[in-house]
Amino acid sequence: MAKFKIFLQNVLLLTATFLLMRSVGVYFNVYLTNRLGADGMGLFTLTGSVYGLAMTLATSAVTLAATRLVSEAMGESTDGSGKESGRILAAMKACIGYSLFFGTLAGGLLFLFAAPIGKVILSDERTIPSLWLLALSLPFQALTSALSGYFTAVRRVSKNAVTQIFEQGLRIGITVLLLTYFTSGGLETACLWVVAGGVAGNLFSFLYCFFLYVRDLRRYHRGRVADPDEMAPMKKKLLGIALPVAFSSYLRQGLVTIEHLLIPWGLKKKGDSQTEALSTYGIMQGMALPVVMFPYAFLSPFCNLLIPEIAEKRAAGDTLGVQRITERVFRFVLAMGIGTAGIFLCLSSELGTVIGGSREAADYIRLLAPLVPIMYLDTAVDSILKGFNEQLFCMRVNILDAALSVLVVLVLLPRVGIYGYIIEIFACELINASLSVMRLMQVMEIKLSPWMVLRPLLAIFGATTLSRFIFAATIPYATDGWVLAAHVLVIALLYMGFMALPKAVGKVKHIFTPRQQTTVFTR
Repeated sequence: MAKFKIFLQNVLLLTATFLLMRSVGVYFNVYLTNRLGADGMGLFTLTGSVYGLAMTLATSAVTLAATRLVSEAMGESTDGSGKESGRILAAMKACIGYSLFFGTLAGGLLFLFAAPIGKVILSDERTIPSLWLLALSLPFQALTSALSGYFTAVRRVSKNAVTQIFEQGLRIGITVLLLTYFTSGGLETACLWVVAGGVAGNLFSFLYCFFLYVRDLRRYHRGRVADPDEMAPMKKKLLGIALPVAFSSYLRQGLVTIEHLLIPWGLKKKGDSQTEALSTYGIMQGMALPVVMFPYAFLSPFCNLLIPEIAEKRAAGDTLGVQRITERVFRFVLAMGIGTAGIFLCLSSELGTVIGGSREAADYIRLLAPLVPIMYLDTAVDSILKGFNEQLFCMRVNILDAALSVLVVLVLLPRVGIYGYIIEIFACELINASLSVMRLMQVMEIKLSPWMVLRPLLAIFGATTLSRFIFAATIPYATDGWVLAAHVLVIALLYMGFMALPKAVGKVKHIFTPRQQTTVFTR
């Protein structure tokens, strides 16, 4: 019960943190779009896709490795001898050295090849200064990722939460300051200031995270040192976990980067100009997708904490506990995903207009809404599989997903425009989620019921219908942010009420059902 209480507290804390960051992030994207323009946002997003590939090399799966190694060290030491401290410190020493090597390598490569990437691959020399600046932050990002894995494993996720809030606040504050007081230089300079704000946030968040890590070591591992006997096997174990996932990540992220670079190319092949292609890409990536992924703030902390929970229970041999967690996760994720999709379908016009300021954004939100439950379920299942030592399978599926994405974008975008990208997202997510769920059912026995889908479908239909009736009589169309928030809240409360209704009816029925008479036979 104590462990469940800690797990629940961590989930709630991270959920609040992610919700705050997502809320601020969505409105910050709107601010950036207004300052840079849709084409400027598209240019900035293209630069970010290259940075994403460099980040994949810099981190090289160190967060997963640190979480797994520390969680298993805790799960294997159950005799109360305190040997886990030496193992944990050995794991972290190996992870920090690993992340420092790959972070420096990635930063150096991006800095050296920024010019050819900007000129040849991105076909826009305005991105080169931003790439140079981004290269400087990669070693710090890699080290922060290793420390983040440690705090997740030891269930002190408040450290991660504070670090993320600190980073987000600095990034936004510095970016707004630079864009406000240094307005000359055109679009290239504006994008550079946005990047500078992010780099400054990354640097200061690493320093703060490292400070918290040192304090944590003094408090919980006072007088302990890394067990020298554990170093060699720990490094071997680290490489066994991280490198296969890392190499798979390189391939997958490379394909994802190619996919994102192909989107403006495909739109131009369809007949759009460079500015129109970047504008469409900017609206999709900078407005519609952030709104659709916003509720992920409620799910992401839950999924991140599943990995150490599953890994520790698996190390302890608690198969029944893993199965029980998995079945609960399915119910929770499907209920959340279907409810979220219903809200997006019901309020897509209002969301696109109020948050994105664009009717195009509203159309994209409406089209992507049915995909939300599948995306959320796929994320949760991947977390369970990673905790169950199935990370290589997850990466193989993700590579297949990315390869299919590139192929579909290459074929469809020149013919049907941005709707080809939406078709690609649907097709690849369906394949990815189906393969992951089938693999999970192979490695463990879980009981799935159609009621897991039917119940939330009926509940969200009732909630959206009733809320529309209520608001139609008062405010027909939400053009104000507060009215829109109230409408979302009403739907969410009605949805939770309808979801709880069968249990409530069952309890009432149980109260008013007379007890069956028992006949006692005597000789």
